[in-house]
Amino acid sequence: MKRFLLRRPAVLILSGAVLVAVILIAMRDRPAPTARPERAWTVEVAPAARQTLRPTLELFGSVQSPQNAQLRAGIGGLIIRVDVLDGETVAADQILIRIDDRDVRLELQQDEADLAEIEAKQSFAKLRLERERQALEKERELLTLTETRTRRAQDLFEQGLLSRSDLDTTDENLKRQQLAGSQAQLTVEEVEIQLTELAAQRTRARALRDQARLDLERASVRAPFPGVISDLSISQGDRVRAEDPLMRLQNPATIEVRTQIPARYAEPVTAGLAAGETMAALVQIGDRSVAGELVRISGQTRAASGGVDSFVRFKSPPRGLRLGSTVRVLVELPPQPDVIALPAEALYGRDQLYRLVDNRMQMITIERVGERVQSTGGTEVLVRSPQLADGDQIVVTKLSGAADGVLVNPTGAAQPTGAERPGAAARDEAR
Repeated sequence: MKRFLLRRPAVLILSGAVLVAVILIAMRDRPAPTARPERAWTVEVAPAARQTLRPTLELFGSVQSPQNAQLRAGIGGLIIRVDVLDGETVAADQILIRIDDRDVRLELQQDEADLAEIEAKQSFAKLRLERERQALEKERELLTLTETRTRRAQDLFEQGLLSRSDLDTTDENLKRQQLAGSQAQLTVEEVEIQLTELAAQRTRARALRDQARLDLERASVRAPFPGVISDLSISQGDRVRAEDPLMRLQNPATIEVRTQIPARYAEPVTAGLAAGETMAALVQIGDRSVAGELVRISGQTRAASGGVDSFVRFKSPPRGLRLGSTVRVLVELPPQPDVIALPAEALYGRDQLYRLVDNRMQMITIERVGERVQSTGGTEVLVRSPQLADGDQIVVTKLSGAADGVLVNPTGAAQPTGAERPGAAARDEAR
């Protein structure tokens, strides 16, 4: 090796130079590390202001009417007239369809004749009962006289003034009169039973006659209320049976919206309605809003549903709104005290937000009372918390890296160059 180095002096000189450079670099003075300033993220803040506000529920409902009838045939027969068309508006009690009523009229005549026959038998039975009662009274009088004669004959026989044969004849007359009285009593009772049977037959015959009259009325199908005809399924010449569907009648003047309120709001809404509180609602129909009012709420939750049926009635029924259509509904709930309205961006999860304390974020747990739809169409969240006081600055900018102690600048403070989002600082520090 020495021989190699002596033969090549250039290699020796280069190795020495490298060694000197390494020693100089190792012995140079190193500058002290500079501290990186903590980054602050620009956020918007809003002052907390406790108020009494009405939460707003945004729901979707179906338009329906309490007066929505499926009209059916009351009797069977041939359709001889159809006086309406599908989509036509009709008045209450207007005749819609006529069914051939000749068979029903014949049944009615027969039932009226049967009733008249029974009433005649009943009148005769009443007259006979009166006569039989008079005959019974006479038989009782005769029985009294016969009993008096029998006692007198017995006295005469005991005094030896009457023969045994005459006494036996008197006793025989008494027994014969007693038998006649019993027969008269039985006849009266028989006629009374006959009258009871005739009264039952008359009631039955009258019911059959009244049923025939009802069937005769049902031959003319009338509108039970004013409304619009739909689903007309028959025409003149069709033959129908009793209970066959004919058409549907819907009253647009009584339309309302059936929607579902989340179960957690059911109790305050029920209490508000019971107290007579007005709960205004807006129904969105196309590009216009129609005023309404929440008027009823169901007493139970339907199976496989997380909501409770409720009903919104229009103050003035709108034109052109068809039953069965789906509409958007905004319902004002009962007022809630001591709530703070904030943008939805202020919330983290369901029950957390951040308050500004010395330019740092401080997490607060809140109670979410509901939402409120603004006139501009935006939505505010209504919250409540004993940790918040009027004037507290609430961070309303959504930060992906939000946490307790994060340094922020309220709107207007300078933002660090190149800082787009809070997560960038964490990545820089990791490097």
